Amino acid sequence: MSVKREAGFLRQSSWMVITTFTGGLLMMAVHAIGPRMGDSEYASFLALLRVLIVIGIPTVAMQAIFARQAAAVTNDAEQRRLIATVRAVLLGTFLIWLVCAIVILAAIKPLSHLLKVSNPVALSFMVAIGLVGLWIPVVKGLLQGQHRFFGLGWLQITDGMGRFALMLVAVLILHGKAASAMFAVLIGQLLSISIGAWLTYPIWSVRTEARFNSKAWLAEAVPLTMGMGTVQWMSSIDMPFVQALIPDKHQRALYGGAMLAGFAIIQFIAPVALVMFARLAKSAARSEGTSSLGLTLKATILFGVLAGIGCSLFPKLPLQIIYFTKPAMWQAGPLVRWFAWALLPWTVANVLVQNLLAKGHFKVAIWLILIPAAYGAALCLQAPTLISMKPFDAFARIIQTLGVANTVLCFVAAWFSRPARPLNVSGQVSEPVPAISGRTSPPLEQKGGAGT
Repeated sequence: MSVKREAGFLRQSSWMVITTFTGGLLMMAVHAIGPRMGDSEYASFLALLRVLIVIGIPTVAMQAIFARQAAAVTNDAEQRRLIATVRAVLLGTFLIWLVCAIVILAAIKPLSHLLKVSNPVALSFMVAIGLVGLWIPVVKGLLQGQHRFFGLGWLQITDGMGRFALMLVAVLILHGKAASAMFAVLIGQLLSISIGAWLTYPIWSVRTEARFNSKAWLAEAVPLTMGMGTVQWMSSIDMPFVQALIPDKHQRALYGGAMLAGFAIIQFIAPVALVMFARLAKSAARSEGTSSLGLTLKATILFGVLAGIGCSLFPKLPLQIIYFTKPAMWQAGPLVRWFAWALLPWTVANVLVQNLLAKGHFKVAIWLILIPAAYGAALCLQAPTLISMKPFDAFARIIQTLGVANTVLCFVAAWFSRPARPLNVSGQVSEPVPAISGRTSPPLEQKGGAGT
């Protein structure tokens, strides 16, 4: 990567980190207000947010899919195919959402009982958020693929800004509960999709004669969903499990607070991977070289280790910042330490998985999808033992299980990310050529016929 391109990467990454940090602070401020709802309502709110993440796993891949396709556009024909794909996917996701919404609303009472949600209206708002959540990744992916990170960053900020402002009014002033909090989430998402739709208007508003190639799109969408979804699943299984397993609402709230603090710290470095993904996809489409992966891995590991050390020395500090109005939540400090280290391999795996998928190495997805399944099975098998343990001991065991699963995920991603060894002229594997000035010399090409 040239000095100019490297400076561009660092500039774009810095902007995304700043906007994610700002949006994250606003999101965290929501949880400073959340405990005012009461332990039971706040735990329900946290559980509904995690459910949204779980059911929205395909949308994570949606952003990656459109980021790859937008980054690969090099001529008018590919632009027309992109437009046709965007319009078809927006319509298709709406129809899928409509069917799912009817099913969920028909079973809203038993679902409310299962998730321990006192007011079914909260689930209704969750359904509405689902549609917006299906469309936001499309516009984010287009902006990411076109390297329009300035607009993408503002989407991060407006979502948090709208959510926080409504939480202030609905919960702090009007004393609303989980349903009011979910309404605040809906407003934040509507603000975000409105700005995203405006920024991408020249794409989705244009009619084109090009046809949507569903077969080719699914050939890319399925492995991307499996790969990106695996990473998302690993960060979302535990809270619904705890919500269903632990009867004490205060203990559930403590676990949710520690989980939130752990992920909030780690997520500040995640935007660097977004910039990396777009650059790798563009480089792959143009057969260009890039060192984005190395820079992203170094930044991720450094930040993750510092976060782990900081949380080990001051485990209550993140909770004191987020829940400064409710000191009772600071009791979850010991769990934050566990979360910080359990999530370190997750952040590294996220970078490696995005690197593989951006380059079109989809075979890794088949192996990755097995890990969350094994993780979920491990939690279920431990359920009888966990119920008999003290709550904090049980929570530590759950987080340790998460850490082991994340480590396996990281090892699998690293294994598939190892560089291929070039073949020499005789067809045998040769030793890699030493790098000079940051570049690796290409393998020798065989010239001429058999006698040369």
